[in-house]
Amino acid sequence: MIKIIQTSIRRFFLIVPLFLLFSSTAFSEIGFQSDLTLVSRYIWRGFDTIADDRPAIQPSITFAFGKTGVWLNLWSAVALADTEFVELDLVAGYDKVLSKEMSFSAGVGYFTFPSMPDYPDKNSTTPEIYAGLTLGSLPLSPSLILYYDFNLGDGFYTTLSLDQDFQVKGKMFHSRILVGYTNQYQDQDIGVDPGFSDICFEVSTDFGFKSIILTPSLNYVIVPNETINNENEFWVGMMISWSTD
Repeated sequence: MIKIIQTSIRRFFLIVPLFLLFSSTAFSEIGFQSDLTLVSRYIWRGFDTIADDRPAIQPSITFAFGKTGVWLNLWSAVALADTEFVELDLVAGYDKVLSKEMSFSAGVGYFTFPSMPDYPDKNSTTPEIYAGLTLGSLPLSPSLILYYDFNLGDGFYTTLSLDQDFQVKGKMFHSRILVGYTNQYQDQDIGVDPGFSDICFEVSTDFGFKSIILTPSLNYVIVPNETINNENEFWVGMMISWSTD
């Protein structure tokens, strides 16, 4: 079953970009954005994914296909201490504004972990789908997203996030609180107990230099589930972005 799902997702990633590229409207309006993020540690859903709290760089390239709402992203993570290639992900997503009050997002991702033994096999690759709603008209713009991992995680991960912009001495800052709940990775060697996995706090701001944007951030996560992480984590990030918009 897992092999069928993985094969179907590979075909999806092949067919959709080809369809969009040969669609004259989408092709003529392709947008491009590249990001390079430096983080003092790589925290994902409460997990400290790189041992010994090592920093990482996270390059990313995103193609947006005109007004279709479809985008394609290639993302990776490399540990700086020994240049270990930790992760390489491909995600295709669709964003749609349903009304002034509500927007919808959905997508499919294929996540790979090149540093794992016998890569790429079923123990080092996993497909995941997601769907979510954002209510932009409500205070704090609540967003609910549901993820399902078909292989390594073999379960659901759900997030509820709240966003708020604020000013300090005329400078705009963005803040976010995210609460995650999981029942993934119960049958793996990790042995995660289902429940609330992470409560994340983030504050960031932007500095623009022509077509380049610098986004420093401060991040803190409370991990109520000790089978995910036995300590809370603090880290800093710096993202450099460039786009054709």
